Parts: sequence; structure tokens; C-alpha cells
Amino acid sequence: KSPDSSTQRFASLALCNLCNIGAREQKELVVKQGVLRVLLFLLRFPDLEVERCASLAIAALSLGSDRNKAEVIDNGFVRPLIETIMYPDTRMRQCALLALNGITLGEVSETKERVFKENGLSSLFALIKSEDDESIHAGLYILGTLAEDMEIRNAIVAMDCLRLVVGKSSLGSIEIKRAAAYFLSLLSECPEYHDGIRTAGGLESVVSLASLVDEECQDYGAFTLAFLANNKSFQVPLAKLGGVRPLVSMMATNSESKHYAALALLKLADNFENHVTIAEEGGINALLKLGKSKISSEKMQYKAALTVGKLAKNACSMKST
Repeated sequence: KSPDSSTQRFASLALCNLCNIGAREQKELVVKQGVLRVLLFLLRFPDLEVERCASLAIAALSLGSDRNKAEVIDNGFVRPLIETIMYPDTRMRQCALLALNGITLGEVSETKERVFKENGLSSLFALIKSEDDESIHAGLYILGTLAEDMEIRNAIVAMDCLRLVVGKSSLGSIEIKRAAAYFLSLLSECPEYHDGIRTAGGLESVVSLASLVDEECQDYGAFTLAFLANNKSFQVPLAKLGGVRPLVSMMATNSESKHYAALALLKLADNFENHVTIAEEGGINALLKLGKSKISSEKMQYKAALTVGKLAKNACSMKST
């Protein structure tokens, strides 16, 4: 606890390296030795280099260890980290965001709840509104992690952030698009959020994300489209916005998105008005392959065959008229 900055810089760097070495058991042993009390002091030390090292050490200790995460929040790290992510120094913000990300990742709800109770959402929204791509990406990533908790998800929607996320997804880097796509996929699971997604321009955004040549965006996009297409009032708008083409393309691959792309296309085909678009985009051939695929479940094969029959019947009706 020397007041000398040079001494503290070397000490904090040494601790950071120590915390970043070894498996989960070794990191938990380091915490048992009382390192958190020292790191909390360093996180509040008036030197950016020292604070950066302390933040990175917390990130390393938290990742992969639920026990360490609980110790970190119990020792009062959340509040100073939330304050630190608002620093004007970009590198300092990134280190603090990595620490918060390490704390919130995983299935431990207490860590997410602590960030929420410490008014972390307001700070994250402020970062997402900034012009710094790295801060926007990190903010969106943590926002998606927090949204895995239903109570926090409701609070996020109530704070009217949907338009902000949709806006950033259309202009940002591929990392920003991935983080936004994950967040939108979480919201799409809940029908009560669908109108909000549409009002915020989310339908256009989801179709755009699903159309990107990026496997992660396609996975989240197909998942989201599968849930949105289950909403009858969205079926025609999604097709008109170009939602059929990326679904057909994904169904021709062996990626994880193929399953949800098929579900989305089958749902869009439930609407008579979409049949011409589906035929023009090669959807009939995609559905025929789905019906023959040994990988598909019997239920999906039956649904695909039934849908092809409806499309054929519709085509015959149109031809006769």
C-alpha cells in the first residue's frame, strides 16, 4: 500500500500477471489468499496504469469461476467499476468493461442483479450512445449478458433503449452488429416485445443482420426471424423487407443457423401473400430439400411437405385465373 506511483505500478502489474495464470482452482486459491482487498485498493489508486492492471486482474479472476465472481461482488467491486467505465481515458474504460464483462458472464444471476442495482444500465446506455466503437461494442455485449435475466430485460425495454440498439446495429462494426444481434434475439423470444422491436425499426435491422456474410450474425438473425415470423402480423412485412432470401441461403448450408432458418421460412409460408416471393427466391427447392433431409425431424419434414403442397396449390390457382 505504498503511496509511490512507480512502486504501485510494478506491484499491480505483478498481481495482474499472477491473477491471469493457471486454471480455475489456482485463481480461486489466489482469491483465498486475500488478493481482492489489495485489488480494491489499487482500483481506487489515483494512477491510471495501476487502475488498469487492477481491472484486468479482476477480469481474469472472474472468468470461469462462479465462486470468484461471488467474492468480487461481495467485496464491493461493482460500484467502482461502473464509475470507472465512464472515465474519459479509452484504455481505462476498456479494462473496466472487461472486468464487468467477466463478472456478469455466466448463469449466476446475483452478479447481473448487482450491476443492475448499482444503476449500471444508465452507464452502459451512455457508453452505447458514444462514438467510440470499442466502448459501444463492450456496452452492447454486457447489455446482452444482463438481458439474459428476465427482470433486467424488462427494465432495459422500459428504459426505451431499443431504438438506440437498432441504430447502432446498422452503422457499427461487425463486433457491434454481433452484440446487437444477440440482444435482439433475446427480446424476440418474448411476444410482448415484438411491437417494440417493429416500432424501433428492428424488423429491417434483423433482416439486414441475417443477410450479412457473417456466421454469428446469421445464427442470431435466423433465430430472431424464427420467433418474429411466428407473429402473423409480421409475416408479410418480413417477406417484403427481403427476409426470405437470407433464409433460403442459410438452408443451403450446414451451419447452426439452418434449423432456425427453416423454421422461419415455414412460418413465412403460412401466409398466402408470401408464396410468390418464396417461389421467386428459391424457397420451394429449399423446402423440397428440407423434406428429403435425413437430418430434419419427422415433424419438420411433414411441415415442409405440407408447405410445398400449399405453394403448388396456390400456383395452380393463380395459373387458372
